[in-house]
Amino acid sequence: MKWTLHILFLFVSAIATAQKQDTIDRLIDRKMLEQKLVGVSIGIIENGKLVKLSGYGLANIEYRVLADENTVYKLGSISKHMIAVAVMKLNEEGKLKLSDKLKKYIQDAPASWENITIRNLLNHTSGLPRESPGFRFNLAQSDSVLIKEAFNIPLTFPTGTNWEYCNLGYFILAEVIRKVSGIPFAQYMWEEIFSKYGLDRTATTTVYDVNPFKAEGYIPRGRDSLIKAETQIALRPSGAFISTIADMMKWEMLIQNEQFISKQSWQQMWSDTVLTTRKSPAGSAVYYGYGWQTTDYKNKKLVFHGGSLPGFRTMYYRFPEEKTAIVILANADQADLAPVAWEIADILFKN
Repeated sequence: MKWTLHILFLFVSAIATAQKQDTIDRLIDRKMLEQKLVGVSIGIIENGKLVKLSGYGLANIEYRVLADENTVYKLGSISKHMIAVAVMKLNEEGKLKLSDKLKKYIQDAPASWENITIRNLLNHTSGLPRESPGFRFNLAQSDSVLIKEAFNIPLTFPTGTNWEYCNLGYFILAEVIRKVSGIPFAQYMWEEIFSKYGLDRTATTTVYDVNPFKAEGYIPRGRDSLIKAETQIALRPSGAFISTIADMMKWEMLIQNEQFISKQSWQQMWSDTVLTTRKSPAGSAVYYGYGWQTTDYKNKKLVFHGGSLPGFRTMYYRFPEEKTAIVILANADQADLAPVAWEIADILFKN
């Protein structure tokens, strides 16, 4: 009798899982039509297990290449928490402290930067402008040059007194990683984070490497036509990386298994937070930690971040206590992925 009940339970559970996946497929199909999306790749881990790894639409319109689990997308700002992982790793190794003043690493920084710490850069409370005035999309420049270009720009608020999203802060963190590790930022991320843990399709963005799996980014022109997004030569540490949905699922499991850094450091990344000016899709307050935002989802803790680069949009939802995650990668500028991830969460957690 016990075995019969066990088999029955597994059968019912399998049916429920299949129904969820069918509902999610219909949701994605509907959103692609509504938002006129080109290609989407999605991965879902539920209760610590991979339950979905799918592609929809096209990675490249001209060559009719289908989007799938191996399609390479630009991640945009979900890259930020990966940079934060590198910082936390160096912190654990005693090579830097989150309380370190920025001028320890950028000695010629202006006096107005005197109170900025590594932690302020991670959580966007530095007061620095959102972008360096010297940043150019189509110009390859070192991070040190772009940092110096911002020396004469006044702080938008006294350090630590407010929150304002700041990409420049992550350019500076990349420069700190370079100085502390003694090797270029991109090399450090590849050798110490990505390659070491089998994330072979994840790397810093480059326009020079030939990649047959790379998605083309698209921007709407008018109501019913698209143009290719302009290829940016500049490497933005604030949105540095490319990856596949398959690698992102590996990444999520590495987080759940407390790889890269300790459990305490992982927890600190989404618990040491400051209040932002943003709201969740349900109108709840949003807080910012170290490359992660946090809010509440139906009495559950939601850790998340989105990404945006010309022609690409991404979204990463994590429910750490439920060991559940949703990652969506898209190659269309008009993609609005936060409500899509929210609706998928509704399906996963439906009673």
